[in-house]
Amino acid sequence: MAPGGDNNDDKELDGLFRDKTPEDPKKDIDLRIWVKNHWGVAACLASGLFTGLVPATSRFVQDRGYTAYQLNLFNDLLIISAVLCVAIYHRTNLLPTNHGQVFRLILNGVGRFFGILCQISAYRYAPPANAETVINPGSIVFVVLLSCIFIQEMPTRMTMFGSLWCIAGVSLLGYSGITNKGPSTVDTDDTVLGMVLAVVAALIFAMLMTNIKMLMKSTSKTMILTYTYGIASVLSGLATIFTSETWHLEPTAAAVLFANCASRGTGIALMYVGLKLVEINAATALLQVNAFSAYGLQWAMLGFVPTVFDGFGLTCILIGTFSVGIWEALVRRKKDKHVKFMKRLDFNVTPPNNDQ
Repeated sequence: MAPGGDNNDDKELDGLFRDKTPEDPKKDIDLRIWVKNHWGVAACLASGLFTGLVPATSRFVQDRGYTAYQLNLFNDLLIISAVLCVAIYHRTNLLPTNHGQVFRLILNGVGRFFGILCQISAYRYAPPANAETVINPGSIVFVVLLSCIFIQEMPTRMTMFGSLWCIAGVSLLGYSGITNKGPSTVDTDDTVLGMVLAVVAALIFAMLMTNIKMLMKSTSKTMILTYTYGIASVLSGLATIFTSETWHLEPTAAAVLFANCASRGTGIALMYVGLKLVEINAATALLQVNAFSAYGLQWAMLGFVPTVFDGFGLTCILIGTFSVGIWEALVRRKKDKHVKFMKRLDFNVTPPNNDQ
């Protein structure tokens, strides 16, 4: 009996080891899936940080004679060049399939041109980070309204909670920007015009984000980027030819211009990735993290010293963005568990909308 019992024990041990060895590759696969699912949140946060470098650098270059049309042109040319290289490499079909798609693509390009024009002009007439803090909460409100009307995408309670914190934070930062009289150069007296332009830019950007979300259902990101920045580049080029007088920049200003274009291009690319993976209202809230880099660089380049209101505002934004980010992570994890459970049962069930 003893030898037989020993053989059974050996078989049980072998079975245990055989059952455990395949788990390591599965754990590696689960880790990759987890990273991929949370890439949307990370992309939105990174997009906000890169975008925050744009206001101060735009104002720095405009103070040295460049116009909003020129900045718009250089930014769009950089992005459209990269997009065309990707399209040629992958041999992407860029021909629209219907008239509705053509209309939305043209609308996106024209809207991009006027939105960026209003944004850059707002940086010139008002302190740049202050103008940015008006655009951010305005875009949140407009996105919530437009997404509910056009794509029936309701914000979650946690998204609304985080968005309210972000609105409170950027409002405090905006008040601080108005009362904090730092060193200025040109056109700072007409702050009201800068604020009006910022609100208009917020409305246009909210319309573009909603339109992009609708286009992504049937259109590739490469096609959207190609038509959006191609049309905007043509319009900016025509406006630049008839309005711009200064073209030569000193080395420092030229380096700042390059940083401006690179930051905006990187931020936009990451924003598209985030919109594909994250609910639109959550993505808008996560992008508010750009206030950190915007006010920090404005202090370093333009001399606006942060105040107590700036500290409270940044704290509110931190609470809002982290609450939305953590909620998105939990929702993704719950959806993944549901899909895996249904696959084990051999059920072909659509993943639940846990955002509701």
